[in-house]
Amino acid sequence: MIPMQKTILACALLGALAGCATNQPQTEFIASRKSAVELRSVQVRSVPADSDATMRAVIATLHDLGYRITRVEPDARTVSATRQTTLRLAVVVQPRGPAESTVRANATIIAPLREAQVDSAEFYQKNFFEPLGALLGRTPTALAAEAAAPEAPRPVGEVNSVREREAAANRAAGAQAAPAIGSPSP
Repeated sequence: MIPMQKTILACALLGALAGCATNQPQTEFIASRKSAVELRSVQVRSVPADSDATMRAVIATLHDLGYRITRVEPDARTVSATRQTTLRLAVVVQPRGPAESTVRANATIIAPLREAQVDSAEFYQKNFFEPLGALLGRTPTALAAEAAAPEAPRPVGEVNSVREREAAANRAAGAQAAPAIGSPSP
């Protein structure tokens, strides 16, 4: 009985140590202290262009501004991008009609174990909406307070560490290797 108890104890200790090795400190998200209405007014603009053209212009603008595109979700019309690993920006484009779109940008600044939401009107105007308007040849305008606006998307970080890249590659390989439901097995 004693060797079996030692084996169980050893397994429990190894399991606990393995759990500690994979636990990483959580990054604290620091949200803006501005009200939702104030934050919406600095992050949202109406663009006189259809949503497809606006989406392409958003991606081109981010690229021109030196961002690396980290995720594009065409169905959700969301783009996430990172610049110099310390600045993340997520943008959502929503159609308002056949020739008008609503654009909402949400930026965060990354520091060790912290991610803080940017709430400066000047930042969004100078560092996103003006370049977007210049690329489109149209001026984005403030959205009326009573108009519907998309929720602020949270920027998605890029895969930086070797472990993160390997995990992403394994997930992608697993998704490709998984047989479709109902398909015959070889």
